[in-house]
Amino acid sequence: MTKNLLFLIFISVIAISSCKKKKIESVNTNNSKDSLTYQPSVPGSKWTYVMTVAGVSNTTYNTTRLTYDTTINSKVYHVFNSETEGQQYIRQDGDKYYSVLTAATNKTELLIIDASKNVNESWVGGVNGSDTYTYTMKEKFATYQLDGFTFKNVLKIYQERTNGSGNVTLSGDTWYAQGVGQVKTEGTISGISVDIKLITVDLK
Repeated sequence: MTKNLLFLIFISVIAISSCKKKKIESVNTNNSKDSLTYQPSVPGSKWTYVMTVAGVSNTTYNTTRLTYDTTINSKVYHVFNSETEGQQYIRQDGDKYYSVLTAATNKTELLIIDASKNVNESWVGGVNGSDTYTYTMKEKFATYQLDGFTFKNVLKIYQERTNGSGNVTLSGDTWYAQGVGQVKTEGTISGISVDIKLITVDLK
């Protein structure tokens, strides 16, 4: 009986350990020249994230800034490679940051960050078919603590995607740190929770 109890405790400890949330390990900005941007773009920079789906499935993946840019719909974008989503395209125009909806046939551009917005101001980021992407500046932090690391000038932006029937099919908050980029996302896609958190960043 005692041996069985010890075995069960051992299995429980392993299960709890495997579900333990990963924490930020390192933030190396290398005095990057992109210290004032919300999406650093020096080639070779790399971000490592952990994605948790439905609270149980953890996937660690890298996003890397590639060495070239590309033109889409007559606009020039920096190219990034995500191990979970493939190539991503982002461009900056002053306080505004645009991303390409790669799943869209016409490669719809979305205005995902507008740092000039005041708290509680919203904007339509883009429309793709019957889907409308709306963003709201929820909070602005002079400093933001995450896993013992301090990030400066952090924007918390809420994103919502609604379909032609007015149903919300995607929603969530993303935290962007100046000089680092995305540090955390908490949201749902078609009712399934998806959380993403930065683990390491190495900027060039």
